[in-house]
Amino acid sequence: MTSRAAHRGRRRSGDRWRSRLWLLAALPVLLVALADPLQRLFDLPPTLGTAVVGVTEAGVAAAAAVLAGLRARRESAASRPGRRARGWWLLAAATGSWAAGQVVWVVYETVLRVEVPSPSFADLGFLGFGLLAPLAVLALSRGAVRTTSRVRSLLDGVIVAGALFLLSWTLVLGPVVHHEAPSALALVTFAAYPVSDIITLTAAIAVLSRTRADTALVGIGAGVGLMAVSDSMFVYLSTAGEFSTGGLLDVLWTAAFSTLAASTLLVSRERRTGHEPGGPVRGAAHLWGRGSVHGSAAVRALPYVPFAIATAVVVLEATRHPMPGTTLAVLVVLMTLVFVRQALVVLDNVQLTHELQERSLALAQMAYSDPLTGVANRAAFTAALEDALEAGAPLVTAFCDLDSFKAVNDACGHSTGDALLVAVATRLREVVRSHDVVARLGGDEFAILVRDDDDAAGSDAAAAALRSRLATALSVPFSLDPQLASAAADPRGLQVLEAVSVSLGVVSTAELGGSPTAEELLHEADQRMYSTKRARQTVR
Repeated sequence: MTSRAAHRGRRRSGDRWRSRLWLLAALPVLLVALADPLQRLFDLPPTLGTAVVGVTEAGVAAAAAVLAGLRARRESAASRPGRRARGWWLLAAATGSWAAGQVVWVVYETVLRVEVPSPSFADLGFLGFGLLAPLAVLALSRGAVRTTSRVRSLLDGVIVAGALFLLSWTLVLGPVVHHEAPSALALVTFAAYPVSDIITLTAAIAVLSRTRADTALVGIGAGVGLMAVSDSMFVYLSTAGEFSTGGLLDVLWTAAFSTLAASTLLVSRERRTGHEPGGPVRGAAHLWGRGSVHGSAAVRALPYVPFAIATAVVVLEATRHPMPGTTLAVLVVLMTLVFVRQALVVLDNVQLTHELQERSLALAQMAYSDPLTGVANRAAFTAALEDALEAGAPLVTAFCDLDSFKAVNDACGHSTGDALLVAVATRLREVVRSHDVVARLGGDEFAILVRDDDDAAGSDAAAAALRSRLATALSVPFSLDPQLASAAADPRGLQVLEAVSVSLGVVSTAELGGSPTAEELLHEADQRMYSTKRARQTVR
């Protein structure tokens, strides 16, 4: 089996595993969703429905705690456990704390059949999740989160936290503070829920919007974020006296812990099949088996969703009640921070565009210039010649080939040979204009392209004039060139340098007549150059 076929087989196996895993995770959610309707349909005791919901939630949370603990043990056994092991231990402690709180709640509601006091050990367990879950997310995200500038990351965090606070204060935290609680401790306990939810949701949004394709981390961020939203909804409904067991909130709580448990299993499976978290092109959408988190505009805009929602809620509330001055001040500050954040993005994009332009110019220079001599290369010369012929401009083409160049390399070394090529290129550039093309075609072969709008530029006289200038410039012994002074100091080097000559082949478009092609012009120049070389060799 080829490696590509093996990869497709592993991918199909992974897709089947993910599908089965999410179907399994959906079962407790379905059970909780159907508990209340079935209890009403079959006229079962209400405590039975409450027990089914409570035990299911506690069981799923406990399962997530056990799986996270097993993941932590495997990470701890690794050669470099680092922060990920601590993150898994924190997640195990967070979900275990919530499970313990839920067990206490179930005992009060179904065994003792009394209302859960506030505060109670159940609150201690629930709030333990709100304290430990953000720490777990931050520890697990170490090294798996895309980093931008620290200033932009800080602004994102402040915007998200500020928007969530404004939203919570308007809908949840404010009513809780003004709510008549049995005691100050009960008030503090009740207010601690939305505060911890703000912290948890801020951490979850930061991870979801910046994760580098860690499947487990995306799932954990989604699960933790769902828990935070559900808790705030619970406080809001409880304050309004509308909360009832077996409703939407219980479904959301179960879904949150099912997501956490499934994400832990999913990362274990991916480790065994060779897909490492933080690997290439995987992310939030990959958690569901398709796409990439980085390509999604919705994911990139995630930090601004709380701000948009908070603004809409505050404006809507302002139509019903006068807007407090502090609320307006917080909203203005958040708008200012969003503006500053976008201004930084614009500045970064301008800088990035400038860097890309510089790199493009550098790449173009590398692609169309000879790295040794700095003149154009064969590709650039061919392109310039074809453009000139297409424009119908009169032109002259010259080929230059060094005679006895190999003897220089053999006697003086390749560094002297390179210096000789640079010296030839320098002389060629000195006899033409800045907009004419001098190119090194390869080895010791050079070419020149002279183009002008004047019809005389492509005439026989223009070709003769260029041939004369080239012959004069290249007739000076290269042993006198400053770049070759060290080689010329040696008698053997002086001898081979003085023996170097240049064979020329010069042709104009007028000489060929009609409209010659690039191939015809180059062929004629090449033939004339080799005729000159053969004539010189015959004389010698």
